[in-house]
Amino acid sequence: WLKAVSSGSSVGRRPPGRRGAAQRRSCPAAAMAEEEYAREHAAEQLEVTMANIKRFLDREQYDKALPFCNKAVELRPTCPVVCRCRIFALMNLSRWADALQSCEKLATSEDSFTFERAYCLYRLNNTAGALEALSSQKSKQARDKQLEAQIRYRMGDYEGCATMYEELYSEDPEESGFLVNALASHVSGDQPREAMRLMGDHEELLESSYELCFNLACALIDEGKLDEAMARLEEAKRICKEEIIEAEDLSEEEVAQLDDHEELAAINVQRAVVMQRRGGAEDLEGANEMYNRVMRLRIAREREIDVTVLAVASNNAVTLSKSNKGKLLDALKRINLASKESLEHKLTKKQRLDIAINKILLLLQSSRIDEARRECQRLAQDFPDNPRVAVAQATVAYKEKKGKGAEGAEEAFQAYLSTHKGDEEVLVCLSQLHLMQKRDEKAAEVLGQLSKRGRARPHIAKAIIDMHMRQKNPEKAVASLREAMRYWTEDEESEKDLGQILRMAARLGEQTKDRSLVAESFKLYLEHVDGSDTEALCGLIKALATSDPETAEEYAQRLKVPDWVVDPEELELQPIPKVSQYIKVGGGVADEARKPKRKRKPRYPKGFDPANPGPPPDPERWLPKRDRTEQKNKLKKKDKYLARGPQGAMPAEENAFRKTGPSTAHIDLSKDSGSRPKGNQSKRKGKK
Repeated sequence: WLKAVSSGSSVGRRPPGRRGAAQRRSCPAAAMAEEEYAREHAAEQLEVTMANIKRFLDREQYDKALPFCNKAVELRPTCPVVCRCRIFALMNLSRWADALQSCEKLATSEDSFTFERAYCLYRLNNTAGALEALSSQKSKQARDKQLEAQIRYRMGDYEGCATMYEELYSEDPEESGFLVNALASHVSGDQPREAMRLMGDHEELLESSYELCFNLACALIDEGKLDEAMARLEEAKRICKEEIIEAEDLSEEEVAQLDDHEELAAINVQRAVVMQRRGGAEDLEGANEMYNRVMRLRIAREREIDVTVLAVASNNAVTLSKSNKGKLLDALKRINLASKESLEHKLTKKQRLDIAINKILLLLQSSRIDEARRECQRLAQDFPDNPRVAVAQATVAYKEKKGKGAEGAEEAFQAYLSTHKGDEEVLVCLSQLHLMQKRDEKAAEVLGQLSKRGRARPHIAKAIIDMHMRQKNPEKAVASLREAMRYWTEDEESEKDLGQILRMAARLGEQTKDRSLVAESFKLYLEHVDGSDTEALCGLIKALATSDPETAEEYAQRLKVPDWVVDPEELELQPIPKVSQYIKVGGGVADEARKPKRKRKPRYPKGFDPANPGPPPDPERWLPKRDRTEQKNKLKKKDKYLARGPQGAMPAEENAFRKTGPSTAHIDLSKDSGSRPKGNQSKRKGKK
């Protein structure tokens, strides 16, 4: 603007004349005056522009503030306040590329706008560039640490994210949002026990934050504590309702319909997850209804529901749908909704993997093998070292090769195990593949490649024992079970797993008639799991009764005999008690005698005289006509030859077609001199 004013003046434009020298001598003074005037005018314009910017920013009208920000940048391009206002307006308008361009231009200035630049890169899904931009800072503020933690969460570094949020919460304990994000990071990183441990130190905050209750419920679901998780979700729903009622001015009708509020959608979906994992018929029906209800709210509500909540609801509804063709098409539509590319950076890694594998399974069920193969290739690029991807590839190979599907699936498993030896999930699936081909010995050999902890898991140990017993090899079954018993006895934290293994050992000992194994299992159960279990104590006494009766008597003394037990010899000497005609109730007070049943008069049909009942009704009146005796007798009277045989059959008797009557064999035809009938003669005469 200053340059334009200077070039537009008439100074120095006239051709030199007689007064040219004087004019040239007066040019510097005029130019300085004009420049001073321009600066004053620009300062006034900047002041007015900044006032407008402040007014619109205070009103959060960023689209109206942006033109004034552009004008202010033209007036003062190097002013950090003006540049910050423009970047702030662009970021609030979600114009991340323009804001990043402005930050790049100012990267060499004193205020380099590192935080704004990193945030724009983060919103543009360039997480590596954002993390690099933040790492260039020498000193980090709280907002820089928070942004770095969020970037690490987006990149899948959940452990590092949780650590940073815990540090932020220790620095500012009043900000519960840091604790909420730390819990979410532990749950997303498959560390629910860490989340429960962290929340155990801050249980008092659960009464005031529905986000903490929700995240703790997610950790409880992963740990299998479904009842506790449902209780936490109900509490989160109550707190959220109270906050909504307090924040919004709602009418009575809106309060009654508060269950359909978009803020409660995530809680309702998680409640449906708990019901689905319970597995009951009513629970599954209720979960399906709740998923569909949340998806219908997406259309009915003016305010949008979180897209991640809708994606989870769509995926889980697909898992509950039946496998007929009509349902498959609907399920594919829903799974496509849940697997959009726009959700890639909003869902966690675990969620994206689950949805992608469900999509592959649906494509296989609908016989779209080529699409399933392409989805597997895309999944292998996103999750190259994940064992579930190898399982999906083996499933596609098994479905693709009709006659040699098992060979293709085994090749896929072996290719993954060549670089990831001992992976539990792939080994279990490979063992299952051998079991489908009735190769128990090969399946047991594959499960033997698991780690010691993997072989000691109750369901794996049971599978190994069943395989050895089918091969009639109880020695190997007992050896594998004793190994599991030793492992869980040393691990004092898993009493539940130890109890299952010991009961399994007791059953196997009774099956193989190994009294020592039965006694050892019950003894360990009483020492490490539950010392007051009467059933285990009785089993131990029974097992020791033949081998070690003295020890059995010592354990028998621990049994508590009830006070009401009577000596059998005294019971035999007692007389047989007489049954009283009265019913005694309470403290020996006799009740009234039982009244005899009153005999009711029989009810007869209208017009029926019981004195003259007439003939009795036919007892076969309720039978079909073909089964009645009278109809069977009629059929017997018919010709037996006509009653059987193919259609058009005739009787085959010898004289069936002979005419019965007197015989004509004695008549001599040569002596018959009878005349012809007269009628014939008259006719012949007439013709002559």
